[in-house]
Amino acid sequence: MLLSVQTPAQYLGGELNAVLKDPESVRLRFALAFPDTYSVGMSCMGIHVLYNILNSAPDILAERVFSPWPDMADRLRSSAIPLYSLETYAPLSEFDIVGFSLQHELQFTNVLMMLELGGIPICSRERDISCPLIIAGGQACANPEPLADFIDIFCPGDGEITALALAKAVMQMRGDFKDRKEFILAIVNRVPGLYAPSFYDPRTDSSGYISSVATAPEAPTLPVRASTIDDLENAIAPARCIVPFVETVHDRITIEIMRGCAGGCRFCQAGATRRPVRARKPETILALAAESCRATGHDEVSLSSLSSSDYPELEKLLEGFCARFNPSQINFSLPSLRAGEQLKLLPKYMSEVRKSGLTVAPEAGTDRLRAVINKDITEDNLMKGIEEAFRAGWNRMKLYFMVGLPTETDEDIRAIPELANRVSLLRKRMGSSQAQVQLSVAPFVPKSHTPFQWEAMRTEEYFRHALSLMLSNLSNRAIRLSMHTPGRSILEGVFARGNRYLSKTLTLAYSLGCGFDEWDEHHKPAAWGRAFSETGVVPAFHANRERSVQEILPWEVLDFGVRREWLLAERERAFRGEITPNCFIGSCSRCGACMRMNDGGM
Repeated sequence: MLLSVQTPAQYLGGELNAVLKDPESVRLRFALAFPDTYSVGMSCMGIHVLYNILNSAPDILAERVFSPWPDMADRLRSSAIPLYSLETYAPLSEFDIVGFSLQHELQFTNVLMMLELGGIPICSRERDISCPLIIAGGQACANPEPLADFIDIFCPGDGEITALALAKAVMQMRGDFKDRKEFILAIVNRVPGLYAPSFYDPRTDSSGYISSVATAPEAPTLPVRASTIDDLENAIAPARCIVPFVETVHDRITIEIMRGCAGGCRFCQAGATRRPVRARKPETILALAAESCRATGHDEVSLSSLSSSDYPELEKLLEGFCARFNPSQINFSLPSLRAGEQLKLLPKYMSEVRKSGLTVAPEAGTDRLRAVINKDITEDNLMKGIEEAFRAGWNRMKLYFMVGLPTETDEDIRAIPELANRVSLLRKRMGSSQAQVQLSVAPFVPKSHTPFQWEAMRTEEYFRHALSLMLSNLSNRAIRLSMHTPGRSILEGVFARGNRYLSKTLTLAYSLGCGFDEWDEHHKPAAWGRAFSETGVVPAFHANRERSVQEILPWEVLDFGVRREWLLAERERAFRGEITPNCFIGSCSRCGACMRMNDGGM
């Protein structure tokens, strides 16, 4: 079978550093499921962390399973072979827990595909006590409601805390219950930070707005507090990560140097839900990098966080990295650079290793709009930092922008290609050829738990207009523009802020052949249109509607620590064009995250 599918090695397992245990010697089997391809999933650091944590327990076996590409899915169906794990080739239905790591809303249809291929009923109400417990965590669970019909338990927040605690609770209690619902209720009452949607009933009025949320007797009260790990320094960071057989999206070592973000960009969901900022010491990071290089053979280390250039001891870390690893030609990358003062410091540390393209995210084309989104950088800072990079030998630049941000005008949109042109010509004015600039533009999707969660997303027509404006102002052949498909972004917006009635739409869309919706070649707009129509769902109600501040929002069943009052205050500051200082620079803005963590929100 594998000889007739693309990239068969992704279905084999047996990679370097994979953990193999005898299934008969453990008390619980945990499938770490990633609803996208092996190449994408193996680049997700969370999978490696949970794999290491769970397998460190002698009585737990954690294995991996990824979404099979459509050709492999067809072969599994035609051959009546269930979707299997990579370590022992066990069918998904034989595990005690199947845990999905959800990074993006457009992965939701793949969750249904993996359940079906694995021989597990798609809807949670159709499962009995013999079926695996289906759980989910990850960034896309910030609004869990669209998946409420399919997931037994959501694990919002930092998975290092809840994954092992939940696994141990299942191991200890599963023999005490014959009723699945009673079993789930016992688990969520024992382990803090878990949300089981079947015990809550959102009531809507005639207009489709949520009027109240009924809670079943004995179920935890709402909102459920997301788990927060308070000490990143001593948290597990695996050094012996699995080395894939095939090329992956990020084919390198990834080390999380800091969790949370001090910047406070008003569009960023991860920046809001992962507060407060917690960092590892430079010595810890360097030791982990050395051990990881020995264990994997990789020659590049990604120093990862939501904003790596805001790491409080960045200069000390880079000095130490260069001194230790430059002689071995081991490279480092900083994938999340803020175009501020720190950008001017980086080239001197990066000049002695090979130079890949530098990536910077200005996000908006004008200083005015950057103030609206709390991106505290000016064009002058950006250009000075890029000039230093060009002097150090870089000749390629990737710039990330968004269109459709609140208060955006045509002037802001035209400024995007104009800024890219100035970046390209800057290198020419310095006596070299023009810089090659990759201009990557994404439609803005308002996300839950952010100051912009109440805003309306722009329409497909607006995004096409924005693309036309940018192209008409782009004449430099050294600049390449790419933009995310607006239709897919609208779909993301629907599920990012939708309610649990979207479960019916999701089920129908999957039955109509939808899957791998993040991939342009597999996105099926006609099938999605039919699914919305036949289930009576109007996408604009969820994506393109401004929410009243009095409205009960679907995702408010979860609490990530940031106070609603603070989000509203930040929204008002956005419309006034006021900057809220970086947490490392200004006084505390009292968002609530630090107080929540110190008050036992773990």
